Amino acid sequence: MAKFLILGIASILALGALPIAIPDAAADSITFQAMVIDVQDGDTLIVARNKTRLTVKLPGIDAPELDQPYGPEAKRFAAKLVKGKVVTIETAQAGNPIYGAVRFANSKILAHEMVKAGLAWATTMDKTSMFSEAQEDAKKARIGLWVNSEDEEPVSPWDWRAKKRIKR
Repeated sequence: MAKFLILGIASILALGALPIAIPDAAADSITFQAMVIDVQDGDTLIVARNKTRLTVKLPGIDAPELDQPYGPEAKRFAAKLVKGKVVTIETAQAGNPIYGAVRFANSKILAHEMVKAGLAWATTMDKTSMFSEAQEDAKKARIGLWVNSEDEEPVSPWDWRAKKRIKR
């Protein structure tokens, strides 16, 4: 009897008739490894996976534009950390560009490292966000774009882009 029961369940599973519980994290996330082949700026990478080039945008932060103060420094810093290296990308959905966390060396998160170094803004100031905490620490330490923030607040990338659009 048990033999028939096992065969019956196996048949049902094979046909897909019984739902199989999938953990939430696996159901709504995609994780893969890729080689960073270029760093476009402080929050945008070009990666290669299976001979396909993908653009990866780092969620939760906004780095200075390349023509903005600290833009080139942000790009160099990101490149120093990940260019030419295999990273793990975690995203909620496939596409190109991909909006996803980039993990490297000992599971460090690139976006977090950018904010900690004072080379990107946290785009949420939710007090529970590790990005907002890192930004406050960078401001207190007066590093990166926060070096002169006591005298003058740095211009955020979204304001910088808006001013450029108005000038056109």
